[in-house]
Amino acid sequence: MHVAAARLEDREAALRLVFLHFDAGEREKRVANALRLMETGQLNPEGLFVVRDGAGISGAMICLPIRGAGALVWPPRSSDLPDAVAIENELIHRAVSWLQQRGAKLGQALLDPSETHLARPLERNGFRNVTTLCYMRRAADQALGGIPHGRLTYQRFGCCDRATFAQTLLRTYEGSRDCPEVNGVRTIDEILDGHAADAGTNFEHWWLAFDGSKPVGVLLVTESAEWQGWEVAYVGVVPEARGRGLGRELMQQALAAARTAETKQLTLCVDARNAPAIALYRGLGFAHYDERAVYLAVWCEKPRDEPLPSGAR
Repeated sequence: MHVAAARLEDREAALRLVFLHFDAGEREKRVANALRLMETGQLNPEGLFVVRDGAGISGAMICLPIRGAGALVWPPRSSDLPDAVAIENELIHRAVSWLQQRGAKLGQALLDPSETHLARPLERNGFRNVTTLCYMRRAADQALGGIPHGRLTYQRFGCCDRATFAQTLLRTYEGSRDCPEVNGVRTIDEILDGHAADAGTNFEHWWLAFDGSKPVGVLLVTESAEWQGWEVAYVGVVPEARGRGLGRELMQQALAAARTAETKQLTLCVDARNAPAIALYRGLGFAHYDERAVYLAVWCEKPRDEPLPSGAR
């Protein structure tokens, strides 16, 4: 059995197999979008793998390395053949090897609840269903409810000490209830690079929060053209400052900035296991609108010592 990157002439058929579970109209939309992303360089066609037999393509899988030592994968699909399990396993092995060669330390598949039956090949090959991500949103012009003057002060990423920002961000991961399975897998350089990929070149809404002279939290907000609004990409408070309402104050900072900028809405996603965060967001007017099951694989040992970011020593 031979797994290879799909040839140019095979890409359309391979993508139709990958998206076979959708109805015809949705399938063609997704195939067309994936082909467009390949043409524009946003999706590497080398990550579309196929197995061919005498009749054509008998299996296909697509994966994507992402900045920050991560990767996105979609479950492999195969024709209804006696050796379907072997085909799916080989596709995953090839995809994982290709991703690791490009620096990926962890991979994830984010599946709609209606798609979780497709994850069985992933679970056979080291992926675990660790949690569900809840997606929430709030209209930016919704009343803020009389925000009191906060105790926190803020420095934008472009003006603050980068080492302090990085160290504070790293400390907010300690004891986090949001996908703790990935904590310690990546270096701080890789974590920042992953967040920077979402921000593009606009770090205007990245803040380091201080309580007096002590850095106590980080707020990362990015502009999202897809949702015609802003996304709270990350909000975190260092362990010793938790339980004092600072998470709420950080979120109020995001809401106030979004309203001043007259953006349409604010979105975020949160681990379904993080009940305190969900309660906070609901209390601020966020409402659930979607969810995804997270299938995670970690492909490296956690480093013993966390280095400072490049240039911060």
